[in-house]
Amino acid sequence: MPTLRAAREAADRAQARAKELPWTPRLLESFEREQRSGAGLLAGGLAYRLFFWLVAFGLLIAAVASFWVRDSGGSLQDAAKSFGLSGVAARSAATAVEDGSNARWYMLASGLILAGYFGLGAVRALRVAAFIAWGMKPFRLRGPLRAAGIFNGLFVLGLVATTFLSWVRHHSTPLGLLITIASVFAYVALGVWVFMLLPRPPLTTWKTMLPGAVLAAAGLTAFHVFVVYYLSAKLERSPNLYGTLGAATVVLLGLYLIARVMVSAMFLNATLARPRGSPDTGDDERHAAFDALQRSND
Repeated sequence: MPTLRAAREAADRAQARAKELPWTPRLLESFEREQRSGAGLLAGGLAYRLFFWLVAFGLLIAAVASFWVRDSGGSLQDAAKSFGLSGVAARSAATAVEDGSNARWYMLASGLILAGYFGLGAVRALRVAAFIAWGMKPFRLRGPLRAAGIFNGLFVLGLVATTFLSWVRHHSTPLGLLITIASVFAYVALGVWVFMLLPRPPLTTWKTMLPGAVLAAAGLTAFHVFVVYYLSAKLERSPNLYGTLGAATVVLLGLYLIARVMVSAMFLNATLARPRGSPDTGDDERHAAFDALQRSND
């Protein structure tokens, strides 16, 4: 049929033009390396650890807030819009804290210990993803307590920034939009710093980490909009429709999207840093990194 033939020809021309762009082959190469290396599984393992850290951090927030806040009114939707996914965990833990003062101290101690423990687990998952992306042999983490502290500090900083953006957007929509756009540049700078802290080849510089940081910043900003305008409503309805398991599933979906963006950013940096046309010889290193992941789970 002429119409079908014309559509196929137009699609072929569009694909040919896309291949002519200088960055398209490298993006396709990065995507192919992700698929061969099991990036989806890496993101799932990272999301799993982030979920348990989020629960622990929610207990910590609820315990700290309970010392001067008696009323925990509000819904899951309000918590998600104001504080993101950490607010959801805190809102879910608040009812347990309200039962008595002893529960507050128990939640505070448990939150501190578990946030450090699961934060360290998330750092290890990020390191394994970096090993596989760069094709490096795994090596031992130096200063695990410092690494867990940096991880927790970064997420607390993200929580404060999210709360501030929500407050500004609530009081002034134009100013909130302007600050949201400006926050993308802050995410880029933060992403470069984080990727420089993760395992990488010795000669890489901050410019090498810039493409992945841009991807991560765009993905995290889009995810924040997704949480505020879509996921918050799902979090509100999930307990009524499916119980606690439904809310946990929705939260896990959000964490998986965050983890998937982070893993893709690592592979993008590693792919762009490799010389064009050089063979991918990192299979042995990737197998060693998968062994390191298995050891970290034991």
